[in-house]
Amino acid sequence: MVLYALTTGHKIGLGAMAGAFMVLALVAALVVPRLRPDFPGRALRPFLLAALTLTIGMLFAVVILGREPKEKKAEAATTSTPATTAPANAPPPPAGDPAAGKKLFAAQGCSACHTFIPAGSNAKVGPNLDNLAADARKANRGSLDQYTRESIADPNAYVVPGFPKGVMPPFGQTLSASQIADLVAFLTHK
Repeated sequence: MVLYALTTGHKIGLGAMAGAFMVLALVAALVVPRLRPDFPGRALRPFLLAALTLTIGMLFAVVILGREPKEKKAEAATTSTPATTAPANAPPPPAGDPAAGKKLFAAQGCSACHTFIPAGSNAKVGPNLDNLAADARKANRGSLDQYTRESIADPNAYVVPGFPKGVMPPFGQTLSASQIADLVAFLTHK
């Protein structure tokens, strides 16, 4: 799942390092011994140096390219209102049906990634939804309903610390406003 959260450039960088490592291993195991039966012989030190360099390069690539980008604290400090605050003249979001939200939670596979006692799920890929109210307070992105709606519709707008971006699909592109309202009602126990 973490691989999905990486940018394309990071995936290419990790793939290139893995490819170089595999090429060295295959050449050292299959090609060189046929050409030089006494391998590694006097070339032991250069071979070990090449293997060590590629090993360190691969570890460096995994650590650097595989890490999660840090959230910008300055960006959060300059944002005075949550991104989910609707304009004053915008209509209120539709009221949701918790029973329909529970069915939708199961149908969309939410229980495969999230722990949520009312749904009988205990997965650990995404945040524990039993802590949704506490996460909403920490995020400071509006009311519990606003935070929950934003987290469903645009999950990368704010990601709970400790979880990677890009894992949860943006359901705002596939679910209607009333379906999202149903999920919000189910998750916020209305």
